[in-house]
Amino acid sequence: MARRAAAMTALLVLLSACSAEVAGVYRDHLGTVAYDFRPEQRVYITVLDVTVAGDYATDGARIIVTGPQGTIVFERDEDRLIGPTGQVLLRAPNSRWSLKPSA
Repeated sequence: MARRAAAMTALLVLLSACSAEVAGVYRDHLGTVAYDFRPEQRVYITVLDVTVAGDYATDGARIIVTGPQGTIVFERDEDRLIGPTGQVLLRAPNSRWSLKPSA
């Protein structure tokens, strides 16, 4: 039983570490779409200056985003997220978990 608890704890630590890695702002090449992933597994999705909130979870290289419009799954490839239609979001340089410019 102790071995199983230790294995579950290790798994949770690994999963939380994966979540932290995705935290940051990712944008499309036109700058019209942005996903602001926060460490607490919240995401703020902005399309054409309209922002909605959602949640995300990680499953290996997959990022599962659930928001008001439904669920979308991205594949993570280093600093890129690739959507189901081939949409590519690039991690914004020096992103600090916010779309708002730093002062």
